[in-house]
Amino acid sequence: MVDILVALTDIDLTPGSKLDYASSTDGGKGVSLITAGRCALEYMRSQVFIRGCYQAICDQKTGTKPVEVLYGGTGPFGLLIVPLLPLFSPSDIQVTLLDIHQSSLEYVQKLIDVLGVQDRIRAIECVDILKWPVPDASYDVIVSETMTARLHAEPQVAIFAHLVKGLKTDGALVPQSVMIEGALVSQREQLADPLPIGRFFTLDRETATALNAGNMKCLKGRFPAPVQTTPSHHTLQITTDICVYDRHFLGMNQCSLNLPLRYDIADISQDSRFDIEYVMSATPKLVVRHLAVPVVPESPVWSDESPSGLPVVPTLWRYLQHQKTAHNAGGVSVSPAQSQQVIVALNLDFPEDLPAIYACETLEELETLIFSRNGGTASPDLRARLKAFARAA
Repeated sequence: MVDILVALTDIDLTPGSKLDYASSTDGGKGVSLITAGRCALEYMRSQVFIRGCYQAICDQKTGTKPVEVLYGGTGPFGLLIVPLLPLFSPSDIQVTLLDIHQSSLEYVQKLIDVLGVQDRIRAIECVDILKWPVPDASYDVIVSETMTARLHAEPQVAIFAHLVKGLKTDGALVPQSVMIEGALVSQREQLADPLPIGRFFTLDRETATALNAGNMKCLKGRFPAPVQTTPSHHTLQITTDICVYDRHFLGMNQCSLNLPLRYDIADISQDSRFDIEYVMSATPKLVVRHLAVPVVPESPVWSDESPSGLPVVPTLWRYLQHQKTAHNAGGVSVSPAQSQQVIVALNLDFPEDLPAIYACETLEELETLIFSRNGGTASPDLRARLKAFARAA
């Protein structure tokens, strides 16, 4: 099929040609015409996406009006929609095609002319999709495949968040769902089943609608390590699974979009946690931060100072984090009595302030809480009390 498309358009897909340039957008990189065209060579990716689009269109043929399709990011072949158009009549389907590169749309127009399907085309526009004015609830199917594994670098999330307002109530988004999941793998047991951590991020209609409304909560999450975690499970595996539509699915290693990322992490234990954030920007990416349980020294170093120069506070914070996350806090070298004494010395109320203290995720947040109870600063008297406690302890 790719050979036929190349012959019809007379396009040179050799990397490094004059058309091999990307375009930047506020939501990610718009890959070059050449890169987009070469994606068609991934046969499972092409098959599953085209079949998913075909079923989505067929499922929307429920009335006398044509199915309105919006295709954002066509590349030079309009691969997911244009080759399907001869299977439908103009009364069945009308398609709006968008791409950031005029040269891509010129090649798409060649294919449309050869196939004789111009009467199935509603509009063709060269535009940065993120700046395109989306008509409300106008489309039965919205298609965009502008992604890489882990939704990294390219603008898939931003495009769906922008275009989703144009989807009718019962319309179909293609891909239907992109799921990024994390698991821990033991290097000594590569063939064993990984320990699932959870689904780090899902891009679907619900997520896109929330982002379109300015609700960013779906971009962040916290996940505990599985209780079966051992120090040998020090490899974090991140996978990308794609439900294109209904039963049309792409899983691990079936194409470049599903290649897993694996990297080693230090100090893994069953008490570890993972902070996840999908960062939407001109270079979008999934950020994973491993939070190991703070280790409390056998002999606490109470003289350790916080970023603002407060002694005692770092050791208190390490102790509280251990108490909060450890399954068994026995053997910790700081006693509950000592922690209570420090809390009182900091002008914090015990036990009333404990919920606020435990809610502090960083040492800096604990400092902010302390300052809020001490007139916004650390007075000489407060510092003297903490130094006296450190010497006595």
